[in-house]
Amino acid sequence: MSTSPLIRPYPYPTPPVARWKILFFPHSGGSPASYKEFAACLAGSAHTAAVHYPGRAERYREPSFTSVHTLADEIADRLPAWLGESPALFFGHSLGAAIAYEVVRRVPDQHRMLLVASGHPAPSRLELPPLAGPGGDPDGPLVSLVSALGGDTPEILEHPVLRQMFLPVIRADLTAHAGYRPAPGSVIRCPLIALEGDADPLTNRSDMHAWSKHTLSTFHHHTFPGGHFFINHHIPRITDIMRAAMRQEEAAA
Repeated sequence: MSTSPLIRPYPYPTPPVARWKILFFPHSGGSPASYKEFAACLAGSAHTAAVHYPGRAERYREPSFTSVHTLADEIADRLPAWLGESPALFFGHSLGAAIAYEVVRRVPDQHRMLLVASGHPAPSRLELPPLAGPGGDPDGPLVSLVSALGGDTPEILEHPVLRQMFLPVIRADLTAHAGYRPAPGSVIRCPLIALEGDADPLTNRSDMHAWSKHTLSTFHHHTFPGGHFFINHHIPRITDIMRAAMRQEEAAA
């Protein structure tokens, strides 16, 4: 059994009056460290934590997950111990959006929950590029995809040792992601906010608006300048959107 928690709280001090809890679901190859700036910005508004996927960082000795649904089952089982009676906002980027969506689906009472789905087409529209390459260059398509998406990963791929450590992790994540399919007609019952980069090669406006078909509650869509990792350049604005959504839910309650 892992000694590292599946749900890892961030250590930032939070006012005692803060009732909301925010859970970050990282992208492929990501870890809780990927969202520490978001957590720091939100420390005055909510308790923050992130899902720590197996196969990386302190969990590097554990096998990577192979199924989004199986991982969502595990997270949903652990969620009550962390969440308690608090209202919750789930923030998932890319792969994390699919996992967060499936975890919400497994929560019996979705009252006072919010989902922010970032950089990911609606589950019914998911279609990832092929990862397999020719025999002489099996990593070629994967490296090309990672380079096209940007973020910090392309710099890692330039270092042979880091590349050897990182590629198997992101290949495993993307393989699980590519195999993900939502249950037919699946929906959630809480408000959903979709965030999109206007130059993201993995999404488009139509695919992002299709998220509206996956919730029985309210839907809002925001577009930002940038590619797949647009969120890294718009942290203040995105965290403002999250705070406004939590205030709106408080007012409605």
